[in-house]
Amino acid sequence: MSFGRQKRLLLGFLALVAPLPLPFNDVVEWSVLLLYLLGVLLFLRRASLDAPNWLPLWAMNVIGFAYLPIFVVDLLVLGRGRLVHPVIHLCLFALLVKLFSLRRERDKWQAVLGVFFLFLASMGTSVHPSIALYLLLFVVLGLVLLSRFAFLHVLSGFGREEPALAVLPLKGFLSTATVAIAVLAVPLFALLPRVRQPFIVGRGVGTGTLIEAAGFSDAVTLDSIGVIRNSREVALRVLDEPRATPSPGANELRFKASTYDIYEGGSWRKTKGRGPLLRDQGVRFRLGSGVPTHWAKIYLQPLHSKSLPLPVETVILEPRVANLYSDVGGAVSLEFSPMEVLEYRVGMLDRPVLSDDPPHPEVPGEPTLDLSGLTPRMTELAKRVTGEGAPGERAKRLETHLIQGYNYTRDFRDRSTENPLDDFLFRYRSGHCEYFASSMVLLLRSQGIPARLVTGFLGGDYNPFEGYTIVRGSNAHAWVEAYLPGEGWQVYDPTPPAGRPAEAATGLLGLAQQGYDFLLFRWDRYVLTYGLYDQMRIVSSLRDLWRDLFGLFEHHETPEPPARHGRGGGAELPSAANLDDGPRGMGLRTGLLILAVLLLGALGLWLLRLYRTPLTATRAYRKLRRRLSHGGPPLPESTPPLVFRSAAAARYPGAALPTAKIVDLYLRESFGGELLEDEELEELKEALGEAERGMRKAG
Repeated sequence: MSFGRQKRLLLGFLALVAPLPLPFNDVVEWSVLLLYLLGVLLFLRRASLDAPNWLPLWAMNVIGFAYLPIFVVDLLVLGRGRLVHPVIHLCLFALLVKLFSLRRERDKWQAVLGVFFLFLASMGTSVHPSIALYLLLFVVLGLVLLSRFAFLHVLSGFGREEPALAVLPLKGFLSTATVAIAVLAVPLFALLPRVRQPFIVGRGVGTGTLIEAAGFSDAVTLDSIGVIRNSREVALRVLDEPRATPSPGANELRFKASTYDIYEGGSWRKTKGRGPLLRDQGVRFRLGSGVPTHWAKIYLQPLHSKSLPLPVETVILEPRVANLYSDVGGAVSLEFSPMEVLEYRVGMLDRPVLSDDPPHPEVPGEPTLDLSGLTPRMTELAKRVTGEGAPGERAKRLETHLIQGYNYTRDFRDRSTENPLDDFLFRYRSGHCEYFASSMVLLLRSQGIPARLVTGFLGGDYNPFEGYTIVRGSNAHAWVEAYLPGEGWQVYDPTPPAGRPAEAATGLLGLAQQGYDFLLFRWDRYVLTYGLYDQMRIVSSLRDLWRDLFGLFEHHETPEPPARHGRGGGAELPSAANLDDGPRGMGLRTGLLILAVLLLGALGLWLLRLYRTPLTATRAYRKLRRRLSHGGPPLPESTPPLVFRSAAAARYPGAALPTAKIVDLYLRESFGGELLEDEELEELKEALGEAERGMRKAG
């Protein structure tokens, strides 16, 4: 196999792997990637045959000019001015053409640069944990390519291209280099300055799936929530903080994301109103009156929406953003659509905290009393079902009627779309949550009860690995808020229990899913959203470890600190920030320090053993020459091996036989070009030991 053929094959394999993550992030279409991979496979087949003819420079220029109009169309028409997709397409095309024109040595290095650019694009658009495996694979292949290129370059300098000479033991080097890169990458990642936004942004999350935000935008259709519920992707993670007092009852886990009040031809939209939320103190926002009975921390995944889902019991909100906005229905939103996990803390009551803005029936055009979409049959149904009595009783009757009299389904084949709510109530009598909630809103309005549609999430799955509750896209839901005089806005959910989000799978499958969610959460928390405050905590921990290291060598008594008292006169409990300063914290840090020292020592011994130069006949022969020179007059460097053997036998008779054995093996290895077998290497090791012992005994 010629050196050129080996280099082309190495480049082809690396070019085959480099763009694989791109279609998972919607940066490159699958059809484009398949065409590229077919081209690379064709190149590998041609390279394996060691074809003599490759594209000349003039052919490359012609192909490049032919692609120029395609690039313009891709940029201005298909890409609509977005630069990432056309540039990646151009890079794939240019690399493919370059592979078929590898004629000179520098052409191969130019192709390596193109492959590296595709690797950067793949890493820059991927946020899924599986990208770590891709990175490891690419590092190993890259090390193989660079080491082989260097080795073949050295051999070609001697003017020889014999396949037998092109054997390079890479197993030890690759394993050591990969481990060294990983060990070095961890502290560099932890300490280098953080870049909060990615350089290249794709719509995907590295898994081929995407949570659509149609149910949380300014307008939704009657099937928007149904689209979201097809996804099992995680939308929220909720970590409950310990309660000061036990809760009198378990509240339903319901997250409010958006509200809508105008219904037009099968779609809902929200009216403009409210505006920026005012801060209560610092970065705290108050959504209602009352003292929180419990707190929770929420981790919001990117939903491609500005909505900030909150538990309906939220009274205080502590986000890590400066500005928040509220719609007329009290749903909270951000200035931007988050591109990474957003963390915020909420304080909650034991009851729903809804908007305190009452509707204004006396004002023409009150949106929560808008009758658009109603038919005479719907009004008659509402009047018959609600009957007489207080508004709350009438609304409850209507909710019960929808729950008990209709079925939940997501199969809408062959259904009319002219008046979907009328058909739902009187013809099909089945639908999903948006049909139930939308129908109840319009039926309540027909009876003079203000109402609006609410979208968000309902329920969640508890994960015992981390202690948080997972809310997925499949937990998306729609319900109703109705205004009752003297009671304010109240929550109603007319969807039958069969149509509400179900709990996660149990057993082995559920446990595996929870473990995977735990892995994703750790990846989000300590890789994707790792930031400045995490670095400050690491530096603080390192400082404490350094202080404790010196404390181990100090032997002085520390005076007992005076007890601190709170307002009630009792001893004040230590805060969470001070827990590490006690004996338990010091013992933990000392243990971690000792463990770190032991691990570093073990790593050093392993590397020393790994990098120890293996014994060869040449090394053994030179070692004996140095030993012989120390025991008498030095021998000239030009002394032949056989003369050295005679001199060693005369000076150290007890070491004559093992010395002769070493000289014979040296002649075979150095002048005969033979590689010693494992058994011969063992004999060499024994002979060297006997020769050194014989020389030491003789003085």
